[in-house]
Amino acid sequence: MSAALLLVALAVLVLLVVLPGFGTGGQRVRTTRPHGAAGRERPLELEAEFYLPLPGIWRLEWKAAPRLGFSGLQAAGLGWGRVSVRLSAGIEPRRRGEFALPGARLFVRDVLGVFEREVRLDGETGRIYVYPRFWEQLPPELALTLLAEGPESPRVGLEDASRYRGAREYRPGDALRRIHWKATARRGELMVREFSWVRATGVWIYIDPRGSEVYLDHMAELAASLAVRWMDMGLSVGLAYPGFKQEPARGLEALRTMLAALARLESVEAASAPPLPPPGVNLIVLTQEAPPAVIEGALAARARAARVHLLAFPEGFFLRPGEKGRPVWGRTEGMVRLQQRRGLLHAEGVHVHVFRGNDPVRFG
Repeated sequence: MSAALLLVALAVLVLLVVLPGFGTGGQRVRTTRPHGAAGRERPLELEAEFYLPLPGIWRLEWKAAPRLGFSGLQAAGLGWGRVSVRLSAGIEPRRRGEFALPGARLFVRDVLGVFEREVRLDGETGRIYVYPRFWEQLPPELALTLLAEGPESPRVGLEDASRYRGAREYRPGDALRRIHWKATARRGELMVREFSWVRATGVWIYIDPRGSEVYLDHMAELAASLAVRWMDMGLSVGLAYPGFKQEPARGLEALRTMLAALARLESVEAASAPPLPPPGVNLIVLTQEAPPAVIEGALAARARAARVHLLAFPEGFFLRPGEKGRPVWGRTEGMVRLQQRRGLLHAEGVHVHVFRGNDPVRFG
Protein backbone atom coordinates (compact mmCIF):
# COMPACT_ATOMS: atom_id res chain seq x y z
CA MET A 1 0.00 0.00 0.00
CA SER A 2 1.37 3.36 -1.01
CA ALA A 3 1.98 6.12 1.53
CA ALA A 4 -0.78 8.27 -0.01
CA LEU A 5 -3.35 5.52 0.31
CA LEU A 6 -2.19 4.87 3.87
CA LEU A 7 -2.67 8.51 4.78
CA VAL A 8 -6.13 8.54 3.21
CA ALA A 9 -7.09 5.39 5.07
CA LEU A 10 -5.86 6.84 8.36
CA ALA A 11 -7.75 10.07 7.72
CA VAL A 12 -10.97 8.15 7.00
CA LEU A 13 -10.44 6.04 10.12
CA VAL A 14 -9.90 9.14 12.24
CA LEU A 15 -13.07 10.75 10.87
CA LEU A 16 -15.11 7.61 11.45
CA VAL A 17 -13.88 7.32 15.04
CA VAL A 18 -13.66 10.97 15.99
CA LEU A 19 -16.49 12.59 14.04
CA PRO A 20 -19.41 10.98 15.95
CA GLY A 21 -18.14 12.50 19.20
CA PHE A 22 -17.23 15.87 17.76
CA GLY A 23 -19.18 18.54 19.62
CA THR A 24 -21.36 16.25 21.77
CA GLY A 25 -22.56 18.00 24.89
CA GLY A 26 -25.47 19.72 26.60
CA GLN A 27 -26.94 23.06 27.53
CA ARG A 28 -28.75 24.73 30.40
CA VAL A 29 -30.87 27.85 29.94
CA ARG A 30 -32.30 29.49 33.00
CA THR A 31 -33.42 32.76 34.55
CA THR A 32 -33.40 33.88 38.14
CA ARG A 33 -36.92 35.25 37.62
CA PRO A 34 -39.10 32.51 36.08
CA HIS A 35 -42.25 34.42 37.11
CA GLY A 36 -43.09 38.04 36.36
CA ALA A 37 -45.38 40.43 34.52
CA ALA A 38 -45.23 41.26 30.83
CA GLY A 39 -43.14 44.27 29.88
CA ARG A 40 -40.64 43.78 32.68
CA GLU A 41 -37.04 42.86 31.92
CA ARG A 42 -35.47 39.78 33.47
CA PRO A 43 -32.02 38.19 33.19
CA LEU A 44 -31.31 35.11 31.08
CA GLU A 45 -28.31 32.80 31.22
CA LEU A 46 -27.07 30.04 28.91
CA GLU A 47 -24.50 27.46 29.96
CA ALA A 48 -23.25 25.13 27.22
CA GLU A 49 -20.64 22.40 27.43
CA PHE A 50 -19.37 20.26 24.57
CA TYR A 51 -16.41 18.05 23.61
CA LEU A 52 -13.94 18.54 20.74
CA PRO A 53 -11.65 15.49 20.38
CA LEU A 54 -9.53 17.41 17.85
CA PRO A 55 -8.74 21.12 17.59
CA GLY A 56 -11.77 22.76 16.05
CA ILE A 57 -13.67 25.97 15.51
CA TRP A 58 -17.06 26.26 17.19
CA ARG A 59 -19.95 28.68 16.81
CA LEU A 60 -22.83 28.86 19.26
CA GLU A 61 -26.14 30.40 18.16
CA TRP A 62 -28.59 31.29 20.92
CA LYS A 63 -31.96 31.23 19.17
CA ALA A 64 -34.11 34.35 18.98
CA ALA A 65 -37.49 34.44 20.73
CA PRO A 66 -39.49 37.46 19.49
CA ARG A 67 -42.40 36.91 21.88
CA LEU A 68 -39.94 37.12 24.76
CA GLY A 69 -38.28 40.23 23.40
CA PHE A 70 -35.03 38.33 22.75
CA SER A 71 -33.23 38.89 19.44
CA GLY A 72 -30.71 36.08 19.89
CA LEU A 73 -26.98 35.98 20.56
CA GLN A 74 -23.87 34.36 19.04
CA ALA A 75 -20.45 33.36 20.25
CA ALA A 76 -17.52 31.63 18.51
CA GLY A 77 -14.03 30.42 19.29
CA LEU A 78 -11.29 27.85 18.88
CA GLY A 79 -11.21 24.89 21.23
CA TRP A 80 -9.94 21.42 22.00
CA GLY A 81 -11.17 18.95 24.55
CA ARG A 82 -13.93 19.93 26.98
CA VAL A 83 -15.26 23.42 26.15
CA SER A 84 -17.57 25.43 28.43
CA VAL A 85 -19.39 28.57 27.31
CA ARG A 86 -21.57 30.90 29.41
CA LEU A 87 -23.65 33.70 27.89
CA SER A 88 -25.82 36.28 29.61
CA ALA A 89 -28.62 38.37 28.16
CA GLY A 90 -31.89 40.02 29.08
CA ILE A 91 -35.43 39.32 27.91
CA GLU A 92 -38.51 41.52 28.07
CA PRO A 93 -41.61 39.42 27.37
CA ARG A 94 -44.21 41.36 25.44
CA ARG A 95 -47.27 39.23 26.10
CA ARG A 96 -48.58 37.04 28.87
CA GLY A 97 -48.25 33.26 28.53
CA GLU A 98 -46.20 30.21 29.43
CA PHE A 99 -43.09 29.94 27.26
CA ALA A 100 -40.09 27.69 26.84
CA LEU A 101 -36.78 29.51 27.14
CA PRO A 102 -34.86 29.73 23.86
CA GLY A 103 -32.30 26.98 23.30
CA ALA A 104 -29.05 27.06 21.33
CA ARG A 105 -27.50 25.44 18.25
CA LEU A 106 -23.84 24.47 18.01
CA PHE A 107 -21.80 24.38 14.77
CA VAL A 108 -18.32 22.82 14.76
CA ARG A 109 -15.65 22.25 12.11
CA ASP A 110 -12.06 21.14 12.07
CA VAL A 111 -9.29 23.68 11.70
CA LEU A 112 -8.51 22.44 8.18
CA GLY A 113 -12.09 23.01 7.04
CA VAL A 114 -12.57 19.39 5.91
CA PHE A 115 -15.99 19.04 7.53
CA GLU A 116 -18.57 21.14 9.37
CA ARG A 117 -21.61 19.93 11.25
CA GLU A 118 -24.46 21.16 13.41
CA VAL A 119 -24.70 19.54 16.81
CA ARG A 120 -27.90 19.29 18.79
CA LEU A 121 -27.38 20.33 22.37
CA ASP A 122 -29.63 18.37 24.68
CA GLY A 123 -30.35 19.59 28.15
CA GLU A 124 -32.51 21.82 30.30
CA THR A 125 -34.05 24.88 28.67
CA GLY A 126 -36.55 25.81 31.39
CA ARG A 127 -39.90 27.59 31.18
CA ILE A 128 -41.20 30.92 32.37
CA TYR A 129 -44.61 32.31 33.26
CA VAL A 130 -45.29 35.77 31.90
CA TYR A 131 -48.06 37.27 34.01
CA PRO A 132 -50.44 39.86 32.58
CA ARG A 133 -49.68 43.47 33.36
CA PHE A 134 -51.49 44.87 36.35
CA TRP A 135 -52.31 48.51 36.81
CA GLU A 136 -52.05 50.21 40.19
CA GLN A 137 -53.70 53.34 38.77
CA LEU A 138 -57.18 51.82 38.46
CA PRO A 139 -59.62 54.27 40.06
CA PRO A 140 -60.51 53.54 43.70
CA GLU A 141 -64.26 53.88 43.04
CA LEU A 142 -63.98 50.70 40.94
CA ALA A 143 -63.13 48.53 43.92
CA LEU A 144 -65.43 50.49 46.24
CA THR A 145 -68.55 49.96 44.15
CA LEU A 146 -67.86 46.27 43.63
CA LEU A 147 -67.57 45.65 47.36
CA ALA A 148 -70.04 48.20 48.73
CA GLU A 149 -72.39 45.60 50.25
CA GLY A 150 -69.86 43.94 52.53
CA PRO A 151 -70.11 44.02 56.34
CA GLU A 152 -68.47 46.84 58.29
CA SER A 153 -64.90 46.34 59.45
CA PRO A 154 -62.77 48.40 61.89
CA ARG A 155 -59.98 49.34 59.45
CA VAL A 156 -59.59 46.49 56.94
CA GLY A 157 -61.17 46.74 53.52
CA LEU A 158 -62.51 49.77 51.69
CA GLU A 159 -63.78 53.09 52.95
CA ASP A 160 -67.44 53.42 51.92
CA ALA A 161 -68.43 57.03 51.21
CA SER A 162 -72.11 56.10 51.63
CA ARG A 163 -71.61 55.16 55.32
CA TYR A 164 -70.84 58.36 57.22
CA ARG A 165 -69.47 57.78 60.73
CA GLY A 166 -68.75 61.32 61.91
CA ALA A 167 -66.02 63.94 62.01
CA ARG A 168 -62.48 63.78 63.35
CA GLU A 169 -59.45 66.05 63.54
CA TYR A 170 -57.51 66.67 60.36
CA ARG A 171 -54.38 64.54 59.84
CA PRO A 172 -51.52 65.30 57.44
CA GLY A 173 -52.30 63.59 54.15
CA ASP A 174 -56.11 63.87 54.37
CA ALA A 175 -57.69 65.03 51.11
CA LEU A 176 -59.04 68.58 51.15
CA ARG A 177 -62.35 67.40 49.68
CA ARG A 178 -63.00 65.54 52.94
CA ILE A 179 -62.94 68.68 55.10
CA HIS A 180 -66.13 69.01 57.13
CA TRP A 181 -66.62 72.81 57.03
CA LYS A 182 -69.54 72.97 59.46
CA ALA A 183 -67.70 70.90 62.07
CA THR A 184 -64.56 72.97 61.46
CA ALA A 185 -66.47 76.20 62.15
CA ARG A 186 -68.12 74.72 65.22
CA ARG A 187 -64.92 73.28 66.76
CA GLY A 188 -62.56 76.03 65.68
CA GLU A 189 -60.09 73.52 64.23
CA LEU A 190 -59.83 71.69 60.94
CA MET A 191 -62.12 68.63 60.86
CA VAL A 192 -62.64 65.98 58.19
CA ARG A 193 -65.42 63.50 57.45
CA GLU A 194 -64.81 59.88 58.45
CA PHE A 195 -66.58 56.94 56.81
CA SER A 196 -67.09 53.29 57.69
CA TRP A 197 -64.86 50.59 56.32
CA VAL A 198 -66.45 47.58 54.63
CA ARG A 199 -65.14 44.23 53.55
CA ALA A 200 -66.60 41.23 51.77
CA THR A 201 -66.19 37.61 52.79
CA GLY A 202 -64.42 37.17 49.47
CA VAL A 203 -64.37 38.10 45.79
CA TRP A 204 -64.62 35.64 42.93
CA ILE A 205 -63.66 36.80 39.42
CA TYR A 206 -65.09 34.80 36.52
CA ILE A 207 -63.82 35.35 32.95
CA ASP A 208 -65.93 34.34 29.97
CA PRO A 209 -63.11 33.44 27.55
CA ARG A 210 -65.16 33.65 24.35
CA GLY A 211 -63.56 36.50 22.44
CA SER A 212 -60.55 37.82 20.57
CA GLU A 213 -56.94 37.61 21.67
CA VAL A 214 -57.00 41.31 22.51
CA TYR A 215 -60.06 40.78 24.69
CA LEU A 216 -58.40 37.91 26.59
CA ASP A 217 -55.27 39.97 27.21
CA HIS A 218 -57.29 42.91 28.52
CA MET A 219 -59.47 40.76 30.75
CA ALA A 220 -56.38 39.04 32.15
CA GLU A 221 -54.89 42.47 32.93
CA LEU A 222 -58.10 43.71 34.55
CA ALA A 223 -58.49 40.55 36.65
CA ALA A 224 -54.84 40.72 37.72
CA SER A 225 -55.15 44.40 38.64
CA LEU A 226 -58.23 43.77 40.76
CA ALA A 227 -56.71 40.71 42.43
CA VAL A 228 -53.48 42.48 43.36
CA ARG A 229 -55.34 45.47 44.80
CA TRP A 230 -57.85 43.43 46.78
CA MET A 231 -55.28 41.02 48.18
CA ASP A 232 -53.16 43.98 49.20
CA MET A 233 -56.19 45.13 51.19
CA GLY A 234 -56.37 41.77 52.93
CA LEU A 235 -59.37 40.40 51.01
CA SER A 236 -59.76 36.83 49.78
CA VAL A 237 -59.83 36.62 45.98
CA GLY A 238 -60.70 33.71 43.70
CA LEU A 239 -60.59 33.16 39.95
CA ALA A 240 -62.48 30.90 37.57
CA TYR A 241 -62.80 30.29 33.85
CA PRO A 242 -63.63 27.10 31.89
CA GLY A 243 -60.97 24.59 32.88
CA PHE A 244 -59.74 26.44 35.97
CA LYS A 245 -61.23 27.25 39.36
CA GLN A 246 -59.58 28.63 42.47
CA GLU A 247 -61.84 29.53 45.36
CA PRO A 248 -61.28 32.81 47.22
CA ALA A 249 -58.04 32.80 49.22
CA ARG A 250 -55.41 35.27 50.30
CA GLY A 251 -51.63 35.28 50.43
CA LEU A 252 -48.70 35.31 48.02
CA GLU A 253 -49.07 31.68 46.97
CA ALA A 254 -52.74 32.13 46.09
CA LEU A 255 -51.92 35.27 44.10
CA ARG A 256 -49.10 33.51 42.23
CA THR A 257 -51.39 30.61 41.32
CA MET A 258 -53.98 33.05 40.04
CA LEU A 259 -51.50 35.05 37.95
CA ALA A 260 -50.11 31.84 36.43
CA ALA A 261 -53.67 30.82 35.50
CA LEU A 262 -54.24 34.22 33.87
CA ALA A 263 -51.02 33.72 31.90
CA ARG A 264 -52.50 30.49 30.47
CA LEU A 265 -55.96 31.93 29.69
CA GLU A 266 -57.09 30.90 26.19
CA SER A 267 -60.20 31.33 24.09
CA VAL A 268 -62.93 28.67 23.96
CA GLU A 269 -65.81 28.17 21.54
CA ALA A 270 -68.68 27.23 23.86
CA ALA A 271 -70.02 29.55 26.54
CA SER A 272 -70.38 28.27 30.09
CA ALA A 273 -71.93 29.60 33.28
CA PRO A 274 -69.83 30.96 36.15
CA PRO A 275 -69.52 28.62 39.14
CA LEU A 276 -71.77 29.03 42.16
CA PRO A 277 -69.80 31.05 44.72
CA PRO A 278 -69.66 30.35 48.46
CA PRO A 279 -72.29 32.26 50.48
CA GLY A 280 -71.49 35.94 50.96
CA VAL A 281 -68.90 36.18 48.18
CA ASN A 282 -69.01 39.00 45.63
CA LEU A 283 -69.02 37.58 42.09
CA ILE A 284 -67.44 39.64 39.27
CA VAL A 285 -68.19 38.40 35.73
CA LEU A 286 -66.08 39.68 32.81
CA THR A 287 -67.49 39.08 29.33
CA GLN A 288 -67.43 40.45 25.79
CA GLU A 289 -70.68 39.16 24.27
CA ALA A 290 -72.68 38.29 27.42
CA PRO A 291 -74.08 35.02 26.00
CA PRO A 292 -77.27 33.58 27.56
CA ALA A 293 -75.32 30.93 29.49
CA VAL A 294 -73.27 33.61 31.26
CA ILE A 295 -76.33 35.72 32.07
CA GLU A 296 -78.28 32.74 33.42
CA GLY A 297 -75.25 31.68 35.47
CA ALA A 298 -74.96 35.17 36.97
CA LEU A 299 -78.65 35.05 37.95
CA ALA A 300 -78.22 31.62 39.52
CA ALA A 301 -75.18 32.81 41.47
CA ARG A 302 -77.15 35.74 42.92
CA ALA A 303 -78.96 33.36 45.28
CA ARG A 304 -75.69 32.80 47.17
CA ALA A 305 -73.48 35.79 46.33
CA ALA A 306 -73.58 39.01 48.35
CA ARG A 307 -73.50 40.88 45.08
CA VAL A 308 -73.06 40.05 41.39
CA HIS A 309 -71.50 42.44 38.87
CA LEU A 310 -71.49 41.70 35.14
CA LEU A 311 -68.86 43.75 33.31
CA ALA A 312 -69.30 43.74 29.52
CA PHE A 313 -66.65 44.95 27.04
CA PRO A 314 -68.27 44.83 23.55
CA GLU A 315 -65.16 46.08 21.73
CA GLY A 316 -63.00 43.59 23.59
CA PHE A 317 -60.81 46.00 25.57
CA PHE A 318 -60.81 48.57 28.33
CA LEU A 319 -58.97 51.86 28.28
CA ARG A 320 -55.73 51.35 30.12
CA PRO A 321 -54.50 54.18 32.34
CA GLY A 322 -53.38 57.05 30.10
CA GLU A 323 -55.10 55.76 26.94
CA LYS A 324 -57.56 57.88 24.96
CA GLY A 325 -60.96 56.74 23.76
CA ARG A 326 -61.38 54.84 20.51
CA PRO A 327 -64.21 54.95 17.94
CA VAL A 328 -67.38 52.99 18.72
CA TRP A 329 -69.48 51.47 15.94
CA GLY A 330 -72.99 50.18 16.60
CA ARG A 331 -73.96 47.39 18.99
CA THR A 332 -73.58 43.64 18.71
CA GLU A 333 -76.53 41.28 19.06
CA GLY A 334 -75.28 40.23 22.49
CA MET A 335 -75.11 43.85 23.70
CA VAL A 336 -78.62 44.59 22.41
CA ARG A 337 -79.91 41.57 24.33
CA LEU A 338 -78.01 42.61 27.46
CA GLN A 339 -79.28 46.20 27.33
CA GLN A 340 -82.85 44.98 26.95
CA ARG A 341 -82.54 42.85 30.07
CA ARG A 342 -80.47 45.31 32.07
CA GLY A 343 -83.37 46.57 34.20
CA LEU A 344 -84.62 43.07 34.95
CA LEU A 345 -81.13 41.90 35.86
CA HIS A 346 -80.64 44.84 38.20
CA ALA A 347 -83.96 44.06 39.88
CA GLU A 348 -82.67 40.51 40.48
CA GLY A 349 -79.45 41.81 42.02
CA VAL A 350 -77.16 41.49 38.98
CA HIS A 351 -75.52 44.87 38.33
CA VAL A 352 -74.63 45.37 34.66
CA HIS A 353 -71.80 47.68 33.55
CA VAL A 354 -71.12 48.13 29.83
CA PHE A 355 -67.80 49.67 28.76
CA ARG A 356 -67.53 50.84 25.16
CA GLY A 357 -64.27 51.60 23.41
CA ASN A 358 -64.37 55.22 24.50
CA ASP A 359 -65.29 54.60 28.17
CA PRO A 360 -62.76 54.46 31.02
CA VAL A 361 -63.21 51.76 33.64
CA ARG A 362 -65.11 53.82 36.20
CA PHE A 363 -68.14 53.07 38.30
CA GLY A 364 -70.73 55.48 39.59
